[in-house]
Amino acid sequence: MNARDFGLSDDPQTCAEEDVRPYLGLSAAQRYGKFLDLMLFMERIWKSLDPVRRARYDRSQAEFDDPGRWWERVPRR
Repeated sequence: MNARDFGLSDDPQTCAEEDVRPYLGLSAAQRYGKFLDLMLFMERIWKSLDPVRRARYDRSQAEFDDPGRWWERVPRR
């Protein structure tokens, strides 16, 4: 099954336009408010995880978030 089976477009350009359309008429402050609502929603999900799982996720992401000496981690060609 794919998107066409459900009557949805599978063209990335069309999908992106449909996703953005509700936000085009909003002011910058309203768009920023929507962004803050999304961040609050994601933070609530993060806080709802048990502390052990949160710590495990933090440890697993720490190596990817380290900006220092990134060139040493890039594989040579």
